[in-house]
Formats: sequence, C-alpha cells, structure tokens
Amino acid sequence: MKTGFDKLDKIINLRKSEVVLLTGINFVDILSGDIANNVCLKQNCEVLEVVSHKKEYLIKRLLVNQSNVDYKKWILKNKYTDEELQQIGQATINLIEVTKRLPTIIEQNMNLYNLRNITKLVSDFANRYADRETVEALAILDVFPLNAGHIDRGKYRKNVVKIFKDMNKISKKLNIPIIIVYDIDIKKKYNVETYQTKYVTKQDIEFIDNINKYIDKTIIVNLEKTKEDTYNLDVYDKNSKIGNVKLKYDFKYRKFIN
Repeated sequence: MKTGFDKLDKIINLRKSEVVLLTGINFVDILSGDIANNVCLKQNCEVLEVVSHKKEYLIKRLLVNQSNVDYKKWILKNKYTDEELQQIGQATINLIEVTKRLPTIIEQNMNLYNLRNITKLVSDFANRYADRETVEALAILDVFPLNAGHIDRGKYRKNVVKIFKDMNKISKKLNIPIIIVYDIDIKKKYNVETYQTKYVTKQDIEFIDNINKYIDKTIIVNLEKTKEDTYNLDVYDKNSKIGNVKLKYDFKYRKFIN
C-alpha cells in the first residue's frame, strides 16, 4: 500500500499498523484525499474516509483528478469543450468499473464529544480485515477540530488524548494503518507584521506532549515561501524529524503531484 508519492513512500510505510498524524496549515485535507484515491484506485485496497465536508466535493474533485480537466470550469455553464466532456465521461466509466475499490466516504458533522461513534465506525471497518495476513485497508479521519478553541481546556485535552489512544489500540490490534487529519490554528501561526504564516514544526501541535506516545509518524505540511504551488512535507517519528519531501499542488486539477 503506497501513498502515491514516491519520496514520501520511502519514509512512510502504510503497510504497517500505524497511527499517522497529518497536519499543517495548508491543504492537509486535500492531501489526505489524494492519498485515499491513490490507495483505492491504483492498488485495489479498501479505504474508509470519515470527513466533515461534503461528499459531493470529494466526488467532484475525484472526477476532475481522473479526467485531468480544469476544476473551476465545473461551476461555469458551457465551459468544458467536447473533448473535456469526453474525458469526464471516460473517467466516470473507469470509476464505475472500480466501484468496489472507491473509498467508503462517511460524511459526519461530528465533534470530539461523540467519540464512541467515531471509534465504532473505525473499529467496525477494521474488523472486516482483522483476519487477513496482509493489510489491505486504510482509515482516514478528517472530522476533528483538534486545535483548542473550547473554554474547558482540561476536558478538551482529555478528548484529544482519548481519540488518539483509541485509534492507536485499533491500529495495533486489528492491523490497520490510520491517518488522523489534524487542524492547526492558523491564527496562532500568522504574523500580522509580515503578513506571513510561520513555518510549523511538531512542537506547534496542540497537546503534542500528551498525544505523542500514541502517534507513530507525523507529517506536517508547510507552504514553500518562494513558490506558492510547492509544499514542504516534514516527517517525524516519535522522537525526531526523519525526512522531508516536496510536493507540487496543481491548482487547475486540484491535486498534489510528485
């Protein structure tokens, strides 16, 4: 099972039963969706995506990615050429043929106080593959506003720790890799004097000292300051930074590329 990004695959091994924390200040939900599509569509693996945004957006972006047409034209009437419409049609047919391999997308308007439902969703999904010798399933959770914004910080911190602890147990016991998408509070990283966001490191993650022991790998996404379409991915294990990858984001097709 590969992420679809060559250099990242040399650092991250999705075949392991690990909890991977994917975070940063730009496009982390797009990156998690691209990884899901690369795993599903190209490798015949199962993926569960629990997301907080609309499924329609994921499906629209999936079709645009597969057909290589301009995403912005989707909302404009009569803007696609006949050739582009044929590409979308062919992409639709191709996706229908691999319906069994498409991500299982569950749209949830959840918060951290509904932990039992989140844990049960992932546990039920993982149990379907628990007896297989080879891991063929990946769970991606993109529903949590994990940056602290609640008044009761003590209760909030307990909920953050609990979700990571639960996912760690499921990952190890049922032999399934899990990616948790974590939202860093951009306001705290924004310099009002320079009008720039600071370069985020692992120590900028809220409650990192409390959750670090439950995380196997951390991927932090930062925008390259000199190139607005290039992103730095810093990869950490529990103790230190273990690698760096640069990916380009194609705004036209709405996807990351090597």
